Amino acid sequence: MRRQRPSTGASRRHVTRDDPVVGWRFWGVSLRDGERRLRSPFRDTLWPVDEPLVAECFGTRRTIGLPEASHEPPADGCRCGVYGGSYRAVRAYLDTVFVQPAEAAVIGRAVLWGEVVDDGASWRAQFAYPDRLLVPTLIRDAYQIAAGLEAYRVPVVLLDAAETFTTLQPNTYLRGAW
Repeated sequence: MRRQRPSTGASRRHVTRDDPVVGWRFWGVSLRDGERRLRSPFRDTLWPVDEPLVAECFGTRRTIGLPEASHEPPADGCRCGVYGGSYRAVRAYLDTVFVQPAEAAVIGRAVLWGEVVDDGASWRAQFAYPDRLLVPTLIRDAYQIAAGLEAYRVPVVLLDAAETFTTLQPNTYLRGAW
């Protein structure tokens, strides 16, 4: 799997699962039917285990009940698609967005493929699956969350307080397997 950096300007291309774009992102965690699952942070969409998350459009017009032309995500002129971004972009985003303290925020990477739109510092994709997950021990039930997320069959790493703050600092780069 090759790592790809965002380019400047929006562009669209088809990416195979054998050679996906790898983007950083964050998730919430939900407990459903006794199982801990990744959840999109702004929608109540659970990420399935052993199969890709397929993007859906939840456009503004559709949300307020107005008719909207149907389209397959990610669409030009819409913000739909499964998001991933550069490490720097996700870190900067987390610095500016309020996430409820009771929410479990898991940080990690996702592989993105299918139709992919490159928006500069981020990508919007048709399909996605987690690649690596970082669970800060600062969140409630971190050890149980990490154990539950092993169902995705990807590396799950627990970060202590020092590692969490180091990971999110602007001048820090991850070392080792990352």
